[in-house]
Amino acid sequence: MINTTRTEYVRIDGWRGYLRPVNAIAGANDTGTYEDSPCPSHLVDIEIKTLLSELRKQKIKYRTTWGNSSNVFCMNRWVCVAPENKLKAQSIAYDLTRETNYLYNV
Repeated sequence: MINTTRTEYVRIDGWRGYLRPVNAIAGANDTGTYEDSPCPSHLVDIEIKTLLSELRKQKIKYRTTWGNSSNVFCMNRWVCVAPENKLKAQSIAYDLTRETNYLYNV
């Protein structure tokens, strides 16, 4: 089962942080669809869909979810897998994120 509700706190500094699903393998910041967005939704979508396509090819089931960030203008987007597939999926994500601008490894 892919649990997207069990989370861990990721501390950024002494007073800021965010919750991340424990089964997340990759994430991306999404700052919306405004012209000046540093992480525009449509480009983030492309990168996440590329990862999802690679997971599908390897027959790894996944779920995507949203979460808050420490920035009021930014949301975190997560790709989660079942614990038994996490290492293989992280390897796929690692290889892919070397070629992306918004997607990052967890």
